[in-house]
This record gives sequence, structure tokens and C-alpha cells, in this order.
Amino acid sequence: MLRFFLLLIHEPNYTKHLNMNFSSFILCALILTLQGCSQYIQDTGTTMKEAFTGLEDTTVTLEKVRDLPYASIYARINHGHRLFLVLAFAETNPVTQSLRLKWVSSDGAMLVTENGRVVKTLNLPDYNLVEARYPQRPTEKAAAWQAYYDWQPDYQFDHSVFVRSSLVKFEHLTSLLWQTKAAKVAENLAFSDGSQHQNFYWLNEQGLVVKSLQWLIPEKLMIEIEILKPYIG
Repeated sequence: MLRFFLLLIHEPNYTKHLNMNFSSFILCALILTLQGCSQYIQDTGTTMKEAFTGLEDTTVTLEKVRDLPYASIYARINHGHRLFLVLAFAETNPVTQSLRLKWVSSDGAMLVTENGRVVKTLNLPDYNLVEARYPQRPTEKAAAWQAYYDWQPDYQFDHSVFVRSSLVKFEHLTSLLWQTKAAKVAENLAFSDGSQHQNFYWLNEQGLVVKSLQWLIPEKLMIEIEILKPYIG
């Protein structure tokens, strides 16, 4: 339903045939939908600030995750405390034609993922990824390629990263709503400043990322994600 609302708003050739009253109704419905989503996140008490203030991990019950009409994830930043985020938007990237998922916290912070990779962050306390550009999605096949990262503060743009990936092993993973045999893939990152890190992605039998550990800014920003309720488009 949310994707239908977004289509009506972003496609003028479609909406121009609708009368003003119906368009107003759609806008109101979209606002109510997002407010409901926001209200639920607020009720969990999960804010990005809590990840850095020494509070306990956020824990959401199976029933709440199952009954919530939104996809959801757990996220952990720089080994901090675990957060609960829900999906606010699902949009197609016009450049890559891949789906971008925008996950939000109750205080307006956002993680944007594409093919399981974090490609952008907003409103994190200290450092934010402006954009990450990858030529391919995580895969079990060994490969090597170049990626590029932009981040703030200090206007750090176009940092090249040499990436080499390989399959580590297969593991059985269990989450609140799912369990799967997963391929654990390692990506060794060599940043242009000489620093090196290692990312990990767990791919289910359909090749989708269900869990990850991703370095986005050398020595500054690392994010772990576990899919709780997958997005179904």
C-alpha cells in the first residue's frame, strides 16, 4: 500500500487524471501510514542516541515483529547497543535499477541499504556515509573490484576501496521469524588511505543478505545488521 501511495505522488502523468479530492485523500492516507509507523518505533523506545549512551540492547518480541505491518531489522553501530529499525520507504535506484530500502529510528536516523549493502546513512551522531558505490552485490563467487565511498564530516569524497571477496563457509542461522542455511562471504577492503578492514555478509539460499557486518568509514563507522522481518515487494 505504501508503494502505491508513493507511485501516485511521484508519477504526475498518473495523478493528473485524478481529481483534487482523491489526491488529497491519498496524501492524507500516506501521512497517516507514516505516522503509524513512526508511532510504533517511538513506542519501542529505540533511538539512535541510545546506541551510544550505554543503555541495554533493544529487544523486540516475535509477536511484535510478526504483527507489525512493516519490514524490520536489528542494527548495531560501532559495537554499541542494538537498535530496532523499521522500513519507511522502498524505492528503485534509477542508476542501478536495484531496490533501495530506507530504515528509520524513532529519532529520525536512517540507514539506506541496496542489495544488502549500506549505501547511505543520515543523522548518525558523529560520522555519516554520504554515498557508497558498488559495482556488484554480495555473492558466493570469488571476485575483485573497486568501490567508492563519500562521507562526512570534512567533505571526504571519492575514496577508492579495493575489494576482494571469497566464500568462508556455510552456517545455519536462526532469527525471530526465519531460519536458513547461509553462505558466509568475506570481503577484504583496502582503503585508499592504507587502512584495511573485513566485511561479512550472510546470504540465504535465494542469495539475499540476511545478516551483515560492514565497515563504511575506516576506523570510524561499522554497522551490523540482522534482518528480522524481510521486505516483500
